[in-house]
Amino acid sequence: MALSGTIAFNLTAQQLLDAALKKIGVLGEGEAASGNQYTEAQLALNLMFQTWSAEGVNLWTVAEGSVALVSGTQSYTLSPRPRDVQNMRLSIDGVERYPLSEWDRQDWDRFPMKTSTGNPLKFVIDRQRTATSVKFWPVPSFSSGTYTVPYSYERAWEDVTAAAQDLDIPREFFETAIYCLGARLADDYGLNGPIPDRVRARAEKLYALMQGFDRRGSVRITLGGSR
Repeated sequence: MALSGTIAFNLTAQQLLDAALKKIGVLGEGEAASGNQYTEAQLALNLMFQTWSAEGVNLWTVAEGSVALVSGTQSYTLSPRPRDVQNMRLSIDGVERYPLSEWDRQDWDRFPMKTSTGNPLKFVIDRQRTATSVKFWPVPSFSSGTYTVPYSYERAWEDVTAAAQDLDIPREFFETAIYCLGARLADDYGLNGPIPDRVRARAEKLYALMQGFDRRGSVRITLGGSR
């Protein structure tokens, strides 16, 4: 028998939330979450994803950005706001010249020559609750050419805001998300007994399995092949 030839399996937010509620017996066969049930489950899902995102960098969230330097301007707001900046490199007229060194915030605060000018050598990240900015040292100074700073960053996980949306996780996480959300909702509904206990146990096993998935060290590429 021929295989399907597709790897496009996906779940919407509604499908995941309904599946989680069915696992703990809140919904029966063919039923879908009511408005209130969906609202509460969506809140629990977004909270769960925020917690998961704080536990380490997943490779699917690593992205590339670029800062367009302006001569005489030292500070820039990074958009979209990154969770973490991994590296920055100076590029002149489209050619990357060298990596910039990251400065610790305390070292930057104590540094007395913040206004020196020239080609940037270092950067310091200022991460606040609602915005993340970067300062370069020396202050960029140039009379011609295009100066940019490409950078690699960990992007924030996207929120679930509508039932028909796709989920900002790989499909390998789908079953883990269903069971882990089911376990959280079982707590919210005050459910105990064999069914919710099995969901909690399964959620724990699946989550332990997924913790090492798609992180640094889980993928190896070598010259001549992969392992």
